[in-house]
Amino acid sequence: MTDADDVIKAGKRVELRYTLRDTNGRYLDDSGAGTESYVHGSGAVVRGLERALEGRRAGDRIEVTLTPDDAYGPRRRGPGPQPIPRGTFPADAELKVGMKFEAETPDGQPVDLYIARVDGREVHVDTNHPYAGMTLRYAIEVVAVRSA
Repeated sequence: MTDADDVIKAGKRVELRYTLRDTNGRYLDDSGAGTESYVHGSGAVVRGLERALEGRRAGDRIEVTLTPDDAYGPRRRGPGPQPIPRGTFPADAELKVGMKFEAETPDGQPVDLYIARVDGREVHVDTNHPYAGMTLRYAIEVVAVRSA
């Protein structure tokens, strides 16, 4: 017997495992040895992935291909990745490619930046997510669905 409470919908905490590849099958990312967790409907995952997971249950496995519009958007013009000193971040911060944070422009305007690369003493940041402009292929296993 299935319980309606185990269905992925807004407000549910979802645990999943995933592998992310580009359209050529090149590996981009995965959930690692554990699982990734998010609250469905909170905007924590890209729009197309949220739509693909809606109504799924623990144990479901899906493969989904997302266009840039359903994933990280088109690549915008800009200067490209810019290096900043690693010391700008807290020493214990675990910096990961794709991590988003907010900074300020020289005139004090907020701007979203994404980590594009981490090289020892430098962290390269960009206004584009590293996967912006890319069509992405996810292979997903829903591990658990529960109340948030």
